[in-house]
Amino acid sequence: MTITAAALPDFHTAPPDATPSVVTATIRGSRLGRRTLLRLAGGGALGLGLTALDLVTRVLPSRATNPNPVLSVWNDCRSYYSGSPSTCVPASAWYSSTCNGSWHRNDSYSGSSVTYNYTFDNTSCSSRNAWRWTGGGVHRKCSDGWTVYRDGSTSRNTFSICRTAI
Repeated sequence: MTITAAALPDFHTAPPDATPSVVTATIRGSRLGRRTLLRLAGGGALGLGLTALDLVTRVLPSRATNPNPVLSVWNDCRSYYSGSPSTCVPASAWYSSTCNGSWHRNDSYSGSSVTYNYTFDNTSCSSRNAWRWTGGGVHRKCSDGWTVYRDGSTSRNTFSICRTAI
């Protein structure tokens, strides 16, 4: 028996002895169209995807999902002490407008012609961001970071410290 191309049924025409499956008959008998079913399937897939992402963020440690790492303080910072208990070192660091509360700022400021970008350094003192200075009755917390200053064509990247009384 030889089958020719003319004997093959048309793609859009069902064979004369074909019967639809139970699922096909149920879908054809319902009021829902193919587009509605596709939208429902897409919405379900989107819901499952968002739920999976939510579960992943709950399982990860907080530092992996938090853009601000945990800031911590040493009682002192070995090898950074310069003999002056009333100030943080180095004295050449930028101290102006670097604080957000008692921690180094981690944001930016733009004025009419100047821009400041502040970032804290979470590893400046033995993997800590800050340390306490005590001595001579003075108690300070020093939180390290960097300040980038831009004014037109002038740009300066400076080690900066937020110095607060504790």
